[in-house]
Amino acid sequence: MRKTEKTMLRLTLFCLALLCLGTAGGQTKQPATSATAEKTPAYLTYKDTVLLTVSNGKKFIHHLVKPKQTLFSLAKYYGLSLDELYEHNPQFQTEPTLQVGKRVKIPVPNRAIKRYKGKDFSPRKYAPICYVVQDGDNLFNICKRYFDMPVDSIVKRNHLKNNNIKPGQLIHMGWISIDGIPPDWRPARPAAPANALAEKFEQQKNNHKEVLSQGVCFWQRDSKEEGAYYALHREAGIGTIMAITNPMSKRTVYVKVIGRIPAGYESNVEVVLAPAAARFLGARDPRFFVKLRFLK
Repeated sequence: MRKTEKTMLRLTLFCLALLCLGTAGGQTKQPATSATAEKTPAYLTYKDTVLLTVSNGKKFIHHLVKPKQTLFSLAKYYGLSLDELYEHNPQFQTEPTLQVGKRVKIPVPNRAIKRYKGKDFSPRKYAPICYVVQDGDNLFNICKRYFDMPVDSIVKRNHLKNNNIKPGQLIHMGWISIDGIPPDWRPARPAAPANALAEKFEQQKNNHKEVLSQGVCFWQRDSKEEGAYYALHREAGIGTIMAITNPMSKRTVYVKVIGRIPAGYESNVEVVLAPAAARFLGARDPRFFVKLRFLK
């Protein structure tokens, strides 16, 4: 082989090597495709059936928990604050993780329930809502009182032979969007303070021991202080987050522990709370009973 041919061969092999390296490198740097990327679990799909009940005139759906869902993510999906979710599901306040298969009670505004399909209805964008018949229910009250719909429409939709229903029966009343519920669809209520503290508390639960206690909460009722959410406690670490629940109002507030309870307070005083946080809990008296959770 002549010298010129050898030189050309070396150049060709060198270029092929660079091309192979470039291709291999490109493969490792390519973003994951929809087939390989880890999918975020859908909160609702058109294949789900959403159960609905009515309590004290308010409508509630009962969300079936799926893998990787948390109370915080569910609250965000349904346009709620975390304390609102705990207000209707106090049993989850002591659970470190949300178990798959559990049902979470979610208040639902009327406008989130689509009663009729309409011409632009897309079946894959909505999950059906079924009312769970309770003792004492009749079809007329369900249709007229709860949903403001004609009885005949519901009879036809559910292929009922007559108006007779029984407890536990599921009545298809409408649909809910699989995109969740926007927060501005809900009636105005006092803003949940320190949402960042609530999120941080939930994120740290798996890595820390959760301590539960209860007792008297004291606050300065005549104080004009606003906007601060803190607590004094005898045991919780300074700088840690504490969840305080008022069982009467069923509200929970998240506060940061900034110091110890000074000498002079009675031994049954479990926590001293900032006035703004106490007002959010619905406190009226300077002393009221609370339940506490903090992490160690």
